[in-house]
Amino acid sequence: GGSPDMGGVSADGKRLWLSGRYHGEVYVFDTDLKKGGLIRRIRVGKGPHGLAIYPQPGRYSLGHTGVFR
Repeated sequence: GGSPDMGGVSADGKRLWLSGRYHGEVYVFDTDLKKGGLIRRIRVGKGPHGLAIYPQPGRYSLGHTGVFR
């Protein structure tokens, strides 16, 4: 299930974050090859499209991945 769309990997490479465009969710995955998998679904409201993860505190994106604000 779900609708993974756009996202990014955390600075340490341990988490993959994806927007769930058609299900109003954000998905968080563990990237460990041995125990990886879905960690969490976070309800965020209708139509999240694009999610960007940055290692610098205070940086964020609204809209498509790589659209800086």
